[in-house]
Amino acid sequence: MVVVALLSAGAAILVGLNTPPGHGMAWLSSLAVGGYLLAPVLLASLMSFWDTTASEDARRGFRRALIVNVGLQVLATAAMCVFTVLTGAPWWLTVLFTAVGVAAMAGAVAVLPRLRRMDRARPAVDPRSAYGRTQLRRDLRKILLTMLVTLIGVAALIGVLTIFFPGDLVSLLRYPPLFAAMGGAIACLLASGRISRQIRDLVGGDMGRANRIGKVVVRGKNAQLSPEDEELVPTYASLAWVAQAYSVPGFVLLVGAAVAQQVFTIVDDPSDPWPLWFTAVAGVTLIAILPVTIIQLRRTRAYARSTGSRLA
Repeated sequence: MVVVALLSAGAAILVGLNTPPGHGMAWLSSLAVGGYLLAPVLLASLMSFWDTTASEDARRGFRRALIVNVGLQVLATAAMCVFTVLTGAPWWLTVLFTAVGVAAMAGAVAVLPRLRRMDRARPAVDPRSAYGRTQLRRDLRKILLTMLVTLIGVAALIGVLTIFFPGDLVSLLRYPPLFAAMGGAIACLLASGRISRQIRDLVGGDMGRANRIGKVVVRGKNAQLSPEDEELVPTYASLAWVAQAYSVPGFVLLVGAAVAQQVFTIVDDPSDPWPLWFTAVAGVTLIAILPVTIIQLRRTRAYARSTGSRLA
């Protein structure tokens, strides 16, 4: 993610220096850069977390993911071509960004063995152990403490900076809540990720097996499961709904903080079209994804209750 952030910043500077002013198409180049760099991150995350060769279903799922991620980079190239034509930017920007995108994909594949070793080196947890109220209270304390510490820390930092660099203190006070929301989002996603690793270990790292059980538990499908998979269903359901319960607020906090930042930017500079586009896309994403996610969460929790989960 650090590498992606640096590449994104470098791309923004490069586009800004080589694009004629007055076109207002920066959002299109931003989408292209995002497509180039998001694909290798998604692919590396998938392949380092799951064993994509454990079964035919896992291999089929990986092939689909590979097609999607390569498709993202193809669309990014098309978007960059449109951007250069509409703005009169030099053609070599598309060539350069395509080369960087391909190199990033190759780099993601190259570091996969190290990513897998780092992930597997974590302290082992019994995958069949239930997630109880003790763990729930511990994780909730961590999330709330993270938000509180971030809020106080950023507020204190702004207070110190305003002493040496006087400015509009009222406008700066909007940042502590934003960073607190981001900190809470990261804490939620870390808790969800830890439980997701337990689910992965439960199914032996087999992405296809997890998908088969997930069709029944999360999506309510009438898929035929083997006796071995049926045995894992109660534990899977009791863990999956908790992971979802953390990921939903984490996603909302993260997107909400990003949208709030763009809204502040719109207020400061209404002439910039990018914050408007970002806010619109984020709003549509929330409207499209959130209801489906909540429905799946309720279905998974109901399934966990039916299997005797006390926490559900």
